[in-house]
Amino acid sequence: MVVGGRGPISGAGSDRAPAARGGRRRPPGGSRPAGPAAGRGPAGGPSHRHDRRQDEARPLPTPKPVAAENLIYGVNPVREALRGRRRVRVVWISAEAAARGLDRSVREWSRAAGVAEPRIVAVPVEDLVVRGGTLDHQSIVAEVEPYTYVREDVLLREHTLLLALDRVQDPQNLGAALRCAEAAGAGVVIPRHRAASVTPAVVKASAGASEHVAVAQVRNLADFLEEAQGAGFWVYGAAMDAPVYYASDFIGPTVFVLGSEGEGLGRRVASVCDALVGIPQAGRIQSLNVSVAAGVLLFEAMRQRASAEVPT
Repeated sequence: MVVGGRGPISGAGSDRAPAARGGRRRPPGGSRPAGPAAGRGPAGGPSHRHDRRQDEARPLPTPKPVAAENLIYGVNPVREALRGRRRVRVVWISAEAAARGLDRSVREWSRAAGVAEPRIVAVPVEDLVVRGGTLDHQSIVAEVEPYTYVREDVLLREHTLLLALDRVQDPQNLGAALRCAEAAGAGVVIPRHRAASVTPAVVKASAGASEHVAVAQVRNLADFLEEAQGAGFWVYGAAMDAPVYYASDFIGPTVFVLGSEGEGLGRRVASVCDALVGIPQAGRIQSLNVSVAAGVLLFEAMRQRASAEVPT
């Protein structure tokens, strides 16, 4: 708000001030005062005292829009993104978290990862809710480069243990499965359609594991499995009432295929599998969470390979 406007500056050497609007003359003895003491607003009206409460009542400015897929939120996701494959451009933290030293932590994470320190901006917590689109931001949101999926041939060449997910649509399930796969040193394959992709919610659910695990997005999962078989992989699908998983040999190149909790494996995907394996249960629940089942199978492969001294 402009509090005291200035009129035209009088010419140098003039003995009298020029006439103001309406024929009024300035009082002799000097020019009229500037700033708040002038007593006039920008349009010549009376000045108004600045009311801080008006500023507090004003809505926060809308943050500059950033593509949703280029935003991540949460302490672990941002820390792992700094250690991962894609660049972190900007980090927004709440003013309260900045007072607790979260900005220093971000700088320490950057130095430890050997990457350039991103721009760090302290903002009101409401701004983080708008940017991240969630209350689950843990006082930190970051803008990152778009997520990069690896090529199918690279995945088959660089891994001997893979997790393929058939029509898993829940972001929490996908994120948890990525976390298991990363811990087991496995690559991940997901379909391009009718399945969850790597979104900010998936990154959060994976606790940042998505920033390290290799994920391929394929047009047709059954076709990919056949390609994997041609490359020397054995493909095992998880199914209820199938022979127990620990009776199978997972020492060689292996793909585990898990379906959605509601539907299981698709018909063609199941038909492509070399064998089906089951996880025995003693309770009344008829199925395990897909990420739990993934962990059971992946770590059994790790156990067998450790015993045989075969790398994943």
